Amino acid sequence: MEERLELLKKNRARVIVGIETGSVPGRMGAVIVEVRGSGADTVLDLHSFQSVDLPEGLVAALEAVDGEKVIDAQEQADVNFLILHNINTLFFDLLEAAEVDPDEVDLIGLKGMEIGLSEFPDDPGALSELTGCVVAACFSIGPDRGQGSWLPVKEAILKGMVGPMVEKYDLDEEVREAVAVALLANESVHHEAITSRCSDDDSSRRTVMVQKGSEGEPALHGEFYFPAD
Repeated sequence: MEERLELLKKNRARVIVGIETGSVPGRMGAVIVEVRGSGADTVLDLHSFQSVDLPEGLVAALEAVDGEKVIDAQEQADVNFLILHNINTLFFDLLEAAEVDPDEVDLIGLKGMEIGLSEFPDDPGALSELTGCVVAACFSIGPDRGQGSWLPVKEAILKGMVGPMVEKYDLDEEVREAVAVALLANESVHHEAITSRCSDDDSSRRTVMVQKGSEGEPALHGEFYFPAD
């Protein structure tokens, strides 16, 4: 898994699909970008963007659990299945419309849907298995290398971390969110430390956790999920 990350880092350019699920209520969007470099040296080429309305069944399920402090196990499983299904469908519909083969995608960046204290899909590894792609998700930010002080990357923080990169391009607001997620995934590829890993022998968790940030500066934390070989 780590070798695959190193290859991604060494690539001159990476084709990344950024998927966002919450910037516009009732919609989710995805973008295909080619990215070179990182940080202030990032060069971005926008290939395609697509957004879709959430189906009525999913909207009804979200409304049913909205505001609940605790979501029961069955409701959580139902919502998780519906969100994962729609993300997967959006991914393949976007590639088909753009005439891009899944094998050409180096990485998926995913910003999950936050409902109460939960984030969906609850296991980004499932999306990795469905698509056959590496997925970068669960982005967090913290002032040091201590996990206890990390905070989830909410919309405002997300914009702050990659905002200067996005501002260089004349993009619609909805497209910006998906591009920002793709850029977070790209920044995570250029990590400076691996903070945790799950063994390749563990078929249920094929995950590498990374961190990027200098001492004394906000550090970006991300998790990479790998499909089974």
